[in-house]
Formats: sequence, structure tokens, C-alpha cells
Amino acid sequence: MVLAHARALLYSTDEGATAYIDANVTDPDRILDVAAKTLDFGRPTALILSNILGHVADYDQARSIVTRLMGALPSGSYLSINDGSRGIDPVFEQAQDAYNNSGAVPYNLRSIDEITAFFDGLELVEPGVVSVTQWRPEPGSDATEVTAEHGGLARKP
Repeated sequence: MVLAHARALLYSTDEGATAYIDANVTDPDRILDVAAKTLDFGRPTALILSNILGHVADYDQARSIVTRLMGALPSGSYLSINDGSRGIDPVFEQAQDAYNNSGAVPYNLRSIDEITAFFDGLELVEPGVVSVTQWRPEPGSDATEVTAEHGGLARKP
């Protein structure tokens, strides 16, 4: 479904190129090879991993993927990650566990410390790794609610 939308909606113009990659996050070398056809890895680039690392069951493998992808990017590049988190909302965790046991593609919640460790070696941008509702909220909004999804943004030195 995602690829059908990408084919229909993403196109390049004179102002810039748009592309998508039909690949699995567990194959970072393929992602980098295909992305290099569109992106100039000699210039700072943003890597956005939104709610995808939870699909990698093995935490060490997920960290390795992030390390491999960021390793290909030059200094000044940014990494944005947000993923479901454990230790915040027991009802959400029970629902996620039930979903995972339903036969669907499992999604693994991580602790806040585990999510934070994805940024090792990078310079976290304030406010750091926080509930996504608390990351730079709109002025005047009520950002006191903490959700079971945490993320952050960091710069590669």
C-alpha cells in the first residue's frame, strides 16, 4: 500500500528530487546503495527513523542498523528517531503485547534508555529524548501528557 502511494504521489521537479526505496530496514547496505542514486552523501543529510526500529526484534541488530546508516553520513547530518516505549503506560503495553501475539508483524517496545542509546556518539538536540508530546510543543499547548512513544534528534559531530 505504501509503495503504491509512493509511486502515485512522489515525483521529482526542477526544484529537487524525490525518491523512495523498496527495501527492508534490516538491509542498510541496500538502503544506502539505492539512496546514493538520489542523495549526495558528501553533504549533511537527515535520517528519519519513525516507528520502524520496533519492527527489528533484536535490539543489538537495531543499534547496528542505526550505526551503519549514520556511519555513511557526513558530519553535520542529523538523526531523528521516535519509537514506542515501555515503562510508561501498562495498558498500552498490554495492548501491544496482544497485537504482537495476534499473528501480525510484531512491534517491540523499547525502554527510554534503549531509545536514548540509539543516539550514542551523536550530539542530542534539546530537550533530548522525551515523550513525543513534549518535544518542542506549540506555545500555549498542554504538553504535560506523556505518551508511550519517545524520540529525539541528534547531530553527527
